[in-house]
Amino acid sequence: MTPATPLAGLNVLDLTTVVAGPIASLTLAQQGAHITKVEPPGGDLVRRLGFIAKDGSSSTFQTLNRGKALISLDLSTEDGRTALAPLVEQADVVMHNYRPAAAKKLGLDADSLRARQDGLIVAEVTGFGPWDPLSDVRAYDPVIQAESGLAARPDKPEPELYPQYICDKVAGLYLCQAITSALVGRERDGAGRHVAVSMLEAALAFSWMDVHMPLTLKDPLQPGPNISKVYRPWKASDGWFVVVMLSEKEFGAWCEVVGAPQLLDDPRCADMASRFMNWDFIRETCAPLAEHQSADALLERLRKAGVPAGKVNTSEDLLSHPQLANSGFLYEGEADGPGPVRLPGAAARFDGERPGHGATCSGQLGADTRMVLEKAGVDDALIARICGD
Repeated sequence: MTPATPLAGLNVLDLTTVVAGPIASLTLAQQGAHITKVEPPGGDLVRRLGFIAKDGSSSTFQTLNRGKALISLDLSTEDGRTALAPLVEQADVVMHNYRPAAAKKLGLDADSLRARQDGLIVAEVTGFGPWDPLSDVRAYDPVIQAESGLAARPDKPEPELYPQYICDKVAGLYLCQAITSALVGRERDGAGRHVAVSMLEAALAFSWMDVHMPLTLKDPLQPGPNISKVYRPWKASDGWFVVVMLSEKEFGAWCEVVGAPQLLDDPRCADMASRFMNWDFIRETCAPLAEHQSADALLERLRKAGVPAGKVNTSEDLLSHPQLANSGFLYEGEADGPGPVRLPGAAARFDGERPGHGATCSGQLGADTRMVLEKAGVDDALIARICGD
């Protein structure tokens, strides 16, 4: 008998928008939780962010909100808050990304929510957290990249943003893990919890080890490597590849494969610390040699020798990647409104299975509003007003 998905039966009310909160609830959905996503009347902003489908919804919305029940409520109105009340009372987890003042005004702050039922997990993700001076400052991913130091590039003349919503995604994954931790705690002691993640702190927790390496040791014996310099891709005759050679064995194999065995007797390459400090010399020696060899031939020899190496793929290359084809990670489906979609599966497998595989998302705003409110026991007249009957 196949065991149930880990979070089967868990009821999550998701009031979050954009990326950080929705990626947390997506992960919970892919692990078996039932997610009810509440959008404002105009819809989540990410409905208009990305490639746009024929029904007006975006690729970003399709990726983040599959496998969720989608309802639309105007929580600035009494009707919207009244309809939300039974959903809160029936939830195990309520998620939001309101800034502190806005949450309190709507009665969605942790104290107000937890007063409605014992054992409720309230999970919030904000830009800067509840402390002054930035508690009520609006923030999106690029703002946090700037404030967290991620945009500062010591190897480049100007700051540069990472071309992805890295702070949003990291904050969302930290939030998801904290939610499941709180649920484990509730199983042990029966108590609900208030779980909070700020994007700024999540970005720093995530990047401290490498991006902010100089800050850890106040009195280091020697400086550390410039990570962006050491891990730059290498150019081959027909493309680009990446290689990581940390151990002596890996570096030795690299030198043999690329054709620079003389480096093995050079004191500047005696150990990993020395190599990192003299990386410009290694680069200048090996780059011309790599450029005259094909990427596939280099990768085959490097991997055979046990050296971690990979080809630099484009988005299109991923569709024919043999590893992804064999794992079944990518899937295609038919979404209500947008039509055919192609999506990645859950990153985590349970007993070899990927929960939520094949899920798609309706592009219609409030597609499940009536069904969800009726199931929650909301008054028929109120449902009619909310649904515009």
